[in-house]
Amino acid sequence: MDERQRRTRSRLFAAVLDLAADTRAEDLTVTEIAERAGVHRSTVYEHASSPPGLLRQALEAELDEVRAQYLGDVTEETLPHAIQDVTRAVLVHVLDHAAIYRRGLALGGALHDFLSAHFQESSRLLLERGMRVPLASGSIPSAVVDAVAIRYVADGTVGAIAEWLAEPGDPDVFLGVLAQLTPQWWPLPK
Repeated sequence: MDERQRRTRSRLFAAVLDLAADTRAEDLTVTEIAERAGVHRSTVYEHASSPPGLLRQALEAELDEVRAQYLGDVTEETLPHAIQDVTRAVLVHVLDHAAIYRRGLALGGALHDFLSAHFQESSRLLLERGMRVPLASGSIPSAVVDAVAIRYVADGTVGAIAEWLAEPGDPDVFLGVLAQLTPQWWPLPK
């Protein structure tokens, strides 16, 4: 992607994030986004097939930056604090876009699976970097147990975030609540 495309994408992301703060992404129009970003409608379609798709790309870009910043060079020794730091950064991201996430994480909301997938991908990265899920699996392959554990923690975390957004407070205080709720085998400082 060249510099001009990056600038256009940045304007599109800013426009969709701004508009989605007040309107469900499913109700946004390409025309509204194009006008807000100062581009032609066809330019929007060059970047995404729909307003909800563009919104997911914008949120994903921010979350990918968070993951790269906090998990890029994590080691087995730094794992617990890296998980704490990246989770806190995700909470700040969610607060920055609270109106969007409040709607999108509501029961049946489209962003639950999106945010859960982010947590799952981060967890898979951590497994590659030395995190272990020390659960007895019996006849179940350890890869399946790892996937189940990751999904359990990711979906539970997203559900907790959805509830927290009803009356959000200090991310550090909420992170402490998450640490208490998280299974003992999850490498988060308690």
